[in-house]
Amino acid sequence: IGPTHLNERIAPTRWPRELQPLARAFDDMLHRLEDSFTRLSQFSADLAHELRTPIANIRGEAEVALTRPRASAEYREVVESTVAECERLSGIVDSLLFLARAEAADRRIAPTTFDGRMALEKIASFYRTIAEERHIAILCQGEGEMLAEPSLFDRAISNLLDNALRFTPEGRTITLSIKRSSNSTEVTVSDTGTGIPAEHLPRVFDRLYRVDPSRSSGGAGLGLSLVQSIVQLHGGSASIASEPGQGTKVTLIFPAPSRPTSAAAPLT
Repeated sequence: IGPTHLNERIAPTRWPRELQPLARAFDDMLHRLEDSFTRLSQFSADLAHELRTPIANIRGEAEVALTRPRASAEYREVVESTVAECERLSGIVDSLLFLARAEAADRRIAPTTFDGRMALEKIASFYRTIAEERHIAILCQGEGEMLAEPSLFDRAISNLLDNALRFTPEGRTITLSIKRSSNSTEVTVSDTGTGIPAEHLPRVFDRLYRVDPSRSSGGAGLGLSLVQSIVQLHGGSASIASEPGQGTKVTLIFPAPSRPTSAAAPLT
């Protein structure tokens, strides 16, 4: 058994009964290793593709610009395009560094308690100008306190809202909602957009995974990975439900702020 033969399995039924649990555990370990190697190989290939495209664009435009003397306006256009591609590269690198730091064992956050509905309204107001240009309504509903690091919470919700705007047709609605329960706070971002086929849902939180790689949506496939990492840093979870042609709903579960205990009544 080696990196190229991780598909090999032990047949527990042919082992003595007292060793069968060990054999099954070994098979489970091999399955996890095979899955990890496969994902790592796919991630490396996807990352190379994501970095190669903007680099090729920068080089191609520069080479074309240098083929003959051009007017200053044409050179300016090339420089502006190069800056845009560099920003895209920088965004990919920053996101990957964030994910790496989020997985570090010593990563610590400083959660505070704040009004979740007010935070959602603030994020929604930032995107409403873009949404109104496309006749998309952004609604906020529900009430609840959040226990989270505000900057990370803003980043997670902004990523989800940005995704929803990309895949929601004109005239549709995006809804941000918050709901408090006894031990958690649930935040959802729902759209009425194109939806995601069921076969892709298990992998949408994987890094650099895109449902339709052939369609350029302006993203690198890191948004949902970032969202999941942020929620897990807070001890919560992220899930997704979607139906093609109906829309997508992403649900984030955060641990609820502890309620202050009421003081005991004095004895009389």
